[in-house]
Amino acid sequence: MSARQIIKPNNQIASSPFRPPGPQPSANPPTRIPQQHTSPHPGPASAEAAARRTNRPPPPWTTRPSVLSSPAVSSSAYLSSPFPTASPGGEEEEEDRVGRLPDAILRNIVSRLPTKDAARTAALSSRWRHHWASTPLVLDGDGGAGGLAPAPAAAALASHPGPVRSARLAASRDPGAVASVLASLAAGGVEDLLVVLNGSCPAQWRVPSDVLGCAALGRLWIGLCQFPDTSGVAPALLSLRELGIVRSSVPDRDLHAVIPRCPVLETLAFALTQDYPRYVHIWSESLRCVVIWKSMLREVHLDDAPSVDRLLVEPIADATTHIKIIKAPKLKILGYFDVGLHQLKIGNTVIKIDTKVKPSAMVRTLRTLALKVQFGVEDQVKLVPTLLKCFPCLETLYITSVPSEAPDNVDIEFWDQVGFTECVYSHLKKLVLDAVRGEDSELAFAKFVMERAQMLEDMRVLVDGSCSRDVLLSCLSSEGCVSADATVVVERFDVTAWSFQRAIDLLLVAE
Repeated sequence: MSARQIIKPNNQIASSPFRPPGPQPSANPPTRIPQQHTSPHPGPASAEAAARRTNRPPPPWTTRPSVLSSPAVSSSAYLSSPFPTASPGGEEEEEDRVGRLPDAILRNIVSRLPTKDAARTAALSSRWRHHWASTPLVLDGDGGAGGLAPAPAAAALASHPGPVRSARLAASRDPGAVASVLASLAAGGVEDLLVVLNGSCPAQWRVPSDVLGCAALGRLWIGLCQFPDTSGVAPALLSLRELGIVRSSVPDRDLHAVIPRCPVLETLAFALTQDYPRYVHIWSESLRCVVIWKSMLREVHLDDAPSVDRLLVEPIADATTHIKIIKAPKLKILGYFDVGLHQLKIGNTVIKIDTKVKPSAMVRTLRTLALKVQFGVEDQVKLVPTLLKCFPCLETLYITSVPSEAPDNVDIEFWDQVGFTECVYSHLKKLVLDAVRGEDSELAFAKFVMERAQMLEDMRVLVDGSCSRDVLLSCLSSEGCVSADATVVVERFDVTAWSFQRAIDLLLVAE
């Protein structure tokens, strides 16, 4: 086979939706298995480029709930820069050109400053005096690590006429003070609210129900405290587009009382939740993305979700989750589905090894699927082709190979007996095999795809430290791809933790 002339960029796999963020390649460059045909296939844009295109604000929480975004400007920078200009007498004078900018631009500058610095601009000159008061208030903790404490937040609210664009509230040992500030924020029409109490308040402390009546609120994230009580309250979150629950408890009753009253809600995210919620049943016309990161949920049902196009799940060890797809006509992305932990039901059909997949149990809109499979466990291996038959128009498949504690003697000839699988034969364009250790069952699946995927363009095999890349390369080199346009790349990547923020970034990648 001759060498391929045009190869896709190496970093495409790092920017794919289900790859961990920021993997560090080894010193050895990736090895490509040459194919016979040459045809360029430009890879997808990175998440960063997508973010610039969509101009969507970043999520307010990362894998460390107490860490907020960096300050908008450097504390050592000058707000007004003097420029020399000639005076009538021939001498040079200093001219404040920044201060002469239009009011709209000056308000924009002030809105990007930390709270304390924004307030101080009123002392610069008469030109700046009114801009802070006429700019929507941003309570951001002055770029600190934990947001703004209740006392300075209350002072800023008292001195500013509003409205409040966003607020980041930090830890406090006085729950009453936090409640008072939240009530003021709700009255001031806060649009973006993050409450992370960092364990300083009692774990059972509950966010006041006043927040649920804030019609202007567009984004709400609650961490390390309890969700507001909805009993006796009719939530009116008419503008809420993003709701995130971080290491917090949300009783099922409260969650399902809020979702139907959020008519424009697009993103619903859970991270590190333990006891509640136990059940997430989606009945929403507007919801587009559901993210569940290491949370112990028993059920996730898409009961009536006409706009949901992605369901992102990062499983937690030994936590079985039932995923049911009833009505989700736009679902495009599903993963990670852990074949050993999750159970899938489509319509009235429970997907098992021996399930005869009928059209009523197929999701033809799905384009990207991510699986976690123990290739050393026979029952998991045999469930994979049944799952693939449920998604006949699948174009991108990510599979992470999980080590088996007690490997079975998996019959590698099983894949030769698998019947026609529409997505593999007619639609699959990209396959990523992650954490490959060179087991016979892994290689048998790779061979299954290479011999049948007529439309395959890009196949990536990422080996872990226990596997020799040269040995794996030798095994795959003996197999030819039925698709002459396929690029097969074998490379080594360090294992990094899956990132919750990376899941949120799928909002950008998918668009």
